[in-house]
Amino acid sequence: MSACFGEPRSAPGVRAASRRASKRAARGSFWLTVAIAALVALWPAAALGLQTGFTGAGERPLIVGSAPNLQPPLATPTATPVTQAVIPLSVLSDSHAFFAASWWRQTVEANAIPGVSMGAFASQPGAVADTIASGLDDAAAGAQGGYVLVQAGTNDLLAGSSPARAASDIQALWAGVRERGSTPIAVLVPPSNQVGGKVVELNRLLTGAAQQTGIAILDVYTPVAGDGGRWQVGTSDDGKHANLDGATRQANEVLAQLPGILSGRVGQLAELPQQ
Repeated sequence: MSACFGEPRSAPGVRAASRRASKRAARGSFWLTVAIAALVALWPAAALGLQTGFTGAGERPLIVGSAPNLQPPLATPTATPVTQAVIPLSVLSDSHAFFAASWWRQTVEANAIPGVSMGAFASQPGAVADTIASGLDDAAAGAQGGYVLVQAGTNDLLAGSSPARAASDIQALWAGVRERGSTPIAVLVPPSNQVGGKVVELNRLLTGAAQQTGIAILDVYTPVAGDGGRWQVGTSDDGKHANLDGATRQANEVLAQLPGILSGRVGQLAELPQQ
């Protein structure tokens, strides 16, 4: 038996197993190196994805760690409410505005006309124009620079006054309203079964004078007038004053005419035809 110096030699089976282990270790090191290199190469893209968020086409990018920059909704402008001016309206008249169902009580007094408030109620049953003049101060004060409806003439004619004289006295009432700082509105004289012809002439004179002086006319005559200045059948019980049906017809005309007069849209009426 011969003696060997140094390390003893391994058996052939042991050497083969050792070589296989070395190869596996080499292959493992190679793939580990490849994986590390891949991570190093992909890290910038991955970092960018984390920063900007993973968004699809058309989606809004989201910055990680920050609240979205949302603009507050624009405030909707609020319309400033428009306050409608209220016009004070007085009446200066005889009994045609006085009785319970009169055109005046069904309209202005009943608050049936928007934008109008009731001023003074200076109505004197049975009075002629000269007597009605005693209510000028109250009517103008109640109108507060607004309008005064002036209706007179029936009792003047019944008392024997001529249409010309009655027209002159009524025009004096218009002038008195203006002198006190308010605006007169001429209300035509209603029909009369007693003095119908004179009523027609008086209304013709009042219409012409109002046109010449720039005064608006409120026509409560036409809706209830029959032939010769008399009342239409069924609109008066005594031939002097409107009954409920007649007053309602007059009130409906006031509701139709007065808003336009107060807003300046309606001018003077055409001259009444002689009957």
